[in-house]
Amino acid sequence: MTHQRSKCSFALGLHYAPGYAERCQQALEEALYCTPAYGAWLKCDPGPEYPVFSRLAALPALTKADLRAHGPQGFAPHGRDVAAALRTGEIQLVATSGTTSDQVMNIWHQAWWNASEAASWQLNAHAQRAANGMQREAILTSPYCAGLPCEEGYLPVEQRRLDRFLFLSERSDPSTWTGALMDRMVAELNDFAPSILEANPSFLARLARHIVASNLRVHTPELITLTYENPSLLHYRQIRRAFACPIASSYGSTEAGYVFMECEAGRLHQVTASCHVDFLPLKREHGGPDIGAILVTTFGNPWRSLLRFDIADLVRLAPTSCPCGRREGLTLASIEGRAANLTLTPEGRAVTQARVDRALSNAAGLAEYQLVQTGPAAYQVHFVPDGPAEPVAGAIRTALQGVYGPQAAITAWPVPAIAPAPPGKYRRTRAAWPIPVDALLESDYAPAALEEGHT
Repeated sequence: MTHQRSKCSFALGLHYAPGYAERCQQALEEALYCTPAYGAWLKCDPGPEYPVFSRLAALPALTKADLRAHGPQGFAPHGRDVAAALRTGEIQLVATSGTTSDQVMNIWHQAWWNASEAASWQLNAHAQRAANGMQREAILTSPYCAGLPCEEGYLPVEQRRLDRFLFLSERSDPSTWTGALMDRMVAELNDFAPSILEANPSFLARLARHIVASNLRVHTPELITLTYENPSLLHYRQIRRAFACPIASSYGSTEAGYVFMECEAGRLHQVTASCHVDFLPLKREHGGPDIGAILVTTFGNPWRSLLRFDIADLVRLAPTSCPCGRREGLTLASIEGRAANLTLTPEGRAVTQARVDRALSNAAGLAEYQLVQTGPAAYQVHFVPDGPAEPVAGAIRTALQGVYGPQAAITAWPVPAIAPAPPGKYRRTRAAWPIPVDALLESDYAPAALEEGHT
């Protein structure tokens, strides 16, 4: 127990509004004392005489495997009857899509989700002006994330319209989109004239390239929000060529709601109204202390108590205060990508997806790419060129040599298109074997582990 109590909390050095620590304590105690799934965690809690951030730091991380093991009822506080609420329609069960290891059955409480979204809008000046709760929104993402999937044939606009929302695509793979389908999307954007365009960045970048290549006129919304997928710098560049409006990246998950929102100055701010975030820095040789993992504790969801949920992403802290003036909670320079998208240098140092992306963002003529590390010093890149392929391949090799070092063997060859992984999200980098992220964390911050496992 002494070892668990000695864990450091990054949150102790951050600024929070009055009452924030009390909300953290309420979430902590509701989980530990009122929620079935956390029964085994009580032994890790140092006790109420310790600061709440220190108490949180002493606890394990909650994983998707834990969510599956205990099911929806296990994370509902005592007195909450999930079956009865499902019958009345107060909540729904929503399965996250993706690979089997990522899939989780979640309790969906629309009112809580809406409040989390509304809180995130307050962290971006453009969103504050564009979002009044009644604004028209067009959505371009995998229909398995939001919308109605139809891989054979096409759906009329009436079937893709829901109140103030219009879902632009029923197809989940942008590499198969025809010119006619993208022309239809543009025409519908012009007719619907949304205030906000919410999009998976790779999907919108694909449409933007078509708009530019075809010299089409397209409606400009007040704001584009990028979600469902971590955007590439290439995505930002391609989207800006087609849409002359502000762009903000919105970050969260089905399980945890809205966690960070990009402000008008380009940094990401924690949505402190709806969650607490623990930051776990990586060891220095792997990019720490500025790069690390995050664990999310949710506030105010009456049907689901999530404590230190491992969202499985890595982030990079902003080095200075933000020009926008916001300073509550964590401020990020970037989302560095999923932990599953890490690669290693030949010397064994971790490389995030965002680091690769920053290196490749200056490769002229590069439209899309996907890097796979196939061996300790071997890296294969498939890429879609926007013009002659050979100069792009050379630029890729040069850029990646600067990331992985002179011992890296880098091959790059062009392909007509790159298909996303289910359910429509691209993995731009990955290793051919699993990289254990826990081993990369600073030991002073690494989550505690129960003697018999998590829960």
